[in-house]
Amino acid sequence: MTSKTLPFYLSLESLGEVVGDPLPVVLSTDLVGLLSEQLYRSPSKAIEELVVNGFDADASVTRVFVPTPEAPAPFIVVYDDGSGMTYDGLADLWKVGREKPRTSSLPRHNQRKQIGKFGIGKLATYTIANSVTYVTKTSDEHLGVTIDYSKFTSDPNTTPTQIGLKVHKTGSVHILWTDERFRAAAESLGLGIEQLADQASWTIVILEDLKPKAQTMQVGRLKWVLRTAMPLSAQFNLFLNKERVVSSKEDRERIIDFDICDLPKERLQALSMATREEWTVLNGKLISESFPQGITGRAFVTRQTLAGKSEDLVRSNGFFVYIRGRLINEESALFGLRARLHQVWNRFRADIYMDDLDQILTANREDIRDEKLYHDAQELLLEVFNEARQRYGPEIDNPRRRSTMEDKYNWVHERLVEHPTADSLLMYSQGIEGGESDEPWEYLDVDPHTNVKELANSLYTSVGRNRKYRFPSSRLGKTARIVSFDPSKSTFTINEDHELVHEYADDPRAQDLLKDVVVSEALLEVYLREAGVEPHVVSDVIERRDSLLRGLANSHMYSLAALSAYILDSAADATHLEMAVVAGARALGFFANHKGGSGEPDVVARFIDYPMGEQKIILEAKSGAPDAKDINFAAISLHMEREKASGCLLIAPSYPGDDSGNVARSARSSKISCWTVRQYAEVIRSAESRHITARQILDIIHGAFAPNDVTESVQKLLSEPSWERRELYRAIIRALREGRHRLPSSPRRIAVVASDVARMDGFASIEEIDVRQAVSDLAGASRGALLVRDDSIVELNVDYDELDRRVQMLTGMEGRPRRMGSFGEASESPEEQSTE
Repeated sequence: MTSKTLPFYLSLESLGEVVGDPLPVVLSTDLVGLLSEQLYRSPSKAIEELVVNGFDADASVTRVFVPTPEAPAPFIVVYDDGSGMTYDGLADLWKVGREKPRTSSLPRHNQRKQIGKFGIGKLATYTIANSVTYVTKTSDEHLGVTIDYSKFTSDPNTTPTQIGLKVHKTGSVHILWTDERFRAAAESLGLGIEQLADQASWTIVILEDLKPKAQTMQVGRLKWVLRTAMPLSAQFNLFLNKERVVSSKEDRERIIDFDICDLPKERLQALSMATREEWTVLNGKLISESFPQGITGRAFVTRQTLAGKSEDLVRSNGFFVYIRGRLINEESALFGLRARLHQVWNRFRADIYMDDLDQILTANREDIRDEKLYHDAQELLLEVFNEARQRYGPEIDNPRRRSTMEDKYNWVHERLVEHPTADSLLMYSQGIEGGESDEPWEYLDVDPHTNVKELANSLYTSVGRNRKYRFPSSRLGKTARIVSFDPSKSTFTINEDHELVHEYADDPRAQDLLKDVVVSEALLEVYLREAGVEPHVVSDVIERRDSLLRGLANSHMYSLAALSAYILDSAADATHLEMAVVAGARALGFFANHKGGSGEPDVVARFIDYPMGEQKIILEAKSGAPDAKDINFAAISLHMEREKASGCLLIAPSYPGDDSGNVARSARSSKISCWTVRQYAEVIRSAESRHITARQILDIIHGAFAPNDVTESVQKLLSEPSWERRELYRAIIRALREGRHRLPSSPRRIAVVASDVARMDGFASIEEIDVRQAVSDLAGASRGALLVRDDSIVELNVDYDELDRRVQMLTGMEGRPRRMGSFGEASESPEEQSTE
């Protein structure tokens, strides 16, 4: 090919005569760009679509050529030996929105399902080139047509351009072969003139005037895309730059592989009972009265899933039943049987040859499913699958892979976590690797640069269990899902901002349950996708489950951390803020009743304070950021008078003015205590850890009124003492652990424990009386594990890990489980934490 060689689309007119009317095409550049660049953003995906078009045309061989630095060329070529296109087929080719984009007068041999549905696949070529030429053969007719995308308008304010595509007819392939560009394109695919002349039908697509990203296409990436898309099938072969592209499923390790003639006698006996015929093995075939010609075949189960992206072309798993070499159940993987166990089914394949079925396919019968022969075939297939499933169980549950060491024992089997995760990664890897999918995951979060195949392989092997799973917490956002699962890092990241996590984050007994919930949620999505549920259906289910979890958490709020967050989130909503204020009052120890009607306070709260008797206050909530005129201190004072309340706690996001402003003066004169929403939330969050009581709140309500006065009082409440009660409990447990090696036979005295605690950071001002009370609290919660004798001696009746477990409600520590396992990292003891 010389440098002066004309592009093929320019020389096409000289190779034959125009036939028929020009094909009308009405497209705007905006529409072409929208459809192609949104659906097929990469050249690799566009070429994959051309391969799919060949598959739709019943091709058994597809060839692709793309230029490389070693083999530069000004074109990309895609060939298939499918049914080709007539003039009407070429006309339909450019009708966007029509089903069956490739039509032909030739009969369909393979009877494949059609992948192309709306005829938009050819627009993928817009991603690659400005000029696209289709040359196609049907019988002795050779037709060609070229589209030039640059001729379509790009002005959205004008009527889309209508152009006519001329269809040219050439007498034979020999005429086409005289064109140097066509000859070079064919030879780049490894095709010769004799091969094209002898083939009954074919189509060649030549893409010229290549766009920049097509000129720099990564052949390795294209091969990966095509390998992923290829099914495990002997009926469809693909070549890229003359090298055969083998389905990635060919790499699957077969962990079960058997000839159906090797079915054990128990299976044959069961088959005989189900069909009421004797089944025997003779000359390498299964024989029965109904199947005198015999049945042959092989079944296998792979370690990795066979299902996945390539199912867009041909399925790779299930039953493949052949009659006289012809596959008869392309779209019926189950051959009429009920759905199988997906974990095995997705990696199971059986190729079965039963020529005797031909008698019911060729006979004039309305429904072969009513035939005994058909049901006998089903019974055989069922026994083949059950045998594969039975062999698969022991293989993946091999006792030799289970350690006898307690903390290494695998209580959660790989088939429940690693294997289905790997399956789903391979089935939907396009949404991770390359970032080209419109089917995003809800929970799974893998770096787009991750090698999905390598990750999946590690999950299928023991490598995937070398690291125990971690459960870090992170602020992922209030609208984010409850968990983010990254299998490459063995990490389930728990979303601290989620309502359910808020509710149970401070409860140490709920921590393991919370971990179990997030693992189950993440794996639910994996299981649904593994089972073949459409990703958009999975997303809808996950969305509703997430809303349910949030609603349930909000409907029974016990956690002070969750309540504090709810109060902060309600600052701008009057109704929610009132409900949050009521819940907060109850958390502080008041009996609170929500009123909120016209002429009534928002909340009335009571507290029985011996020996003072009942103390009644009212609470008022102001959402938004009120101005001085928005706060009716006179009306609030009237509410206090009517309810005979001793004080009022007014809550608003903020207050205008300073200490000498109208709000401060009105608050002091009316004796109304002005709190901010954040102050109220912080006090409630700290109520348990600092043992804040209703009496302390009443002291502030009765003594601090102006916003600045309240700020000073709340800060003092939250800062004295400098340590929190929960931290003191943890410090005492740590002191007991660290002191056990000093005079181990001598009793531990509270005074010594107090001295050890006082030397720890943050406890310099601790008094012995505080430690004594805290030790008493721990003893009361320990259920006999810790005793205080003679009001001074500390006795421990269990080991320290068991003590941690029993007092965890006071310390907030998870504690180590009583039985260890290999799934998640064990919680650290206070002793281990102190040594970090």
